[in-house]
Amino acid sequence: MAGIRTVNGKFSGINPAVSCCRLRQVQSLLCEGGATTPDGILCSLGIDSRYNDGCTELAKYLFYGLYGRNQLNLDHVLDEFPEEMLDDVILLIKAECVHLYCNPLNYSYLLPYVSHWRNLHLYCMTEAEYEDEEAAEEFKISSFVTMVQDCYRIGVPYSSQGHVQKFDMFMVEKWPLIQAFALEGIGGGSFFTIKYKLMDMSEKLWQVYTRLDPVSLDSLLAEDLVNFEKQWSGFFSSMDLESHLSILELSEAQAGEAFRTYYSHGLISSNITDKSKSRQPFVLFGKHSSAEDLESYSFNFPSESHQVRNTGPQGSTARHMVLQCVAPKGPLACSRTYFFGNTHSPYLGELPISTNSTFF
Repeated sequence: MAGIRTVNGKFSGINPAVSCCRLRQVQSLLCEGGATTPDGILCSLGIDSRYNDGCTELAKYLFYGLYGRNQLNLDHVLDEFPEEMLDDVILLIKAECVHLYCNPLNYSYLLPYVSHWRNLHLYCMTEAEYEDEEAAEEFKISSFVTMVQDCYRIGVPYSSQGHVQKFDMFMVEKWPLIQAFALEGIGGGSFFTIKYKLMDMSEKLWQVYTRLDPVSLDSLLAEDLVNFEKQWSGFFSSMDLESHLSILELSEAQAGEAFRTYYSHGLISSNITDKSKSRQPFVLFGKHSSAEDLESYSFNFPSESHQVRNTGPQGSTARHMVLQCVAPKGPLACSRTYFFGNTHSPYLGELPISTNSTFF
């Protein structure tokens, strides 16, 4: 689990408008209709879902800063509340309402995020009731059964963007929470996957996560933009090191290597769903920078033969280059055109005619 972000014991950056907006973005996936649309999206944290990455990613999106990578002033919180208590959360999101199970220990941390959610059904015991561990487990299972009773199709955020897995409903069946559903008496009395149809919602949720809002924009400006700017600074630093003669031998593959490395390394930890040309880095010289050249450009096989010295008119020296840098995570992308030195001779007006000149 990732930690709780607090500043001087208070929550930092919680915005009710953003919390509600993010919930509605997820709920919009349930309004599409048809057989491929689930009745609800299930998100279970911690041991109850065997620490599923997709569920954790959804929790990070909805409870931004609460379940995140940065741990600010977390030590005193973990001393008071064991990690499994913080992860003791079950969330079932429906198109018009939300069901949330939590415990009296993590309730106060979740409340600032969910207090403005419409039609919230909260399942939480009192502190005195929660002291009975057996009663607490039975309450959790019965709460889960109540949540899903009106559903037929249930979506699951099975994979995270950084850990893509092939959806396997039998792996979901192994989640302790799902196995407990089959218990006689307090459970649903049958196997969960027999009673409900499970659907993978990972890719649709990834598209939701990429949409900008005030919180993600703040993160974009504070973290992603800094790294993005470093790529451009590094590019121009390497170009400045080239001499007049060596830059003529520079190929498109060599010039764009830094941009490609930055983008490729990001692919290792991200699932990039946009494969279009507009979302790929490139460097093109001179006459090899037309729309047709861009369309046929291969990110994996950049050109070694197109060099500054041979991509100008009639095989002469190129006078410009077109380049694009793309951030592997988020929406950042920038395309620029740069010129190699002067590209024209400025008009200085008519030169005076010397009276001593002889014309033939």
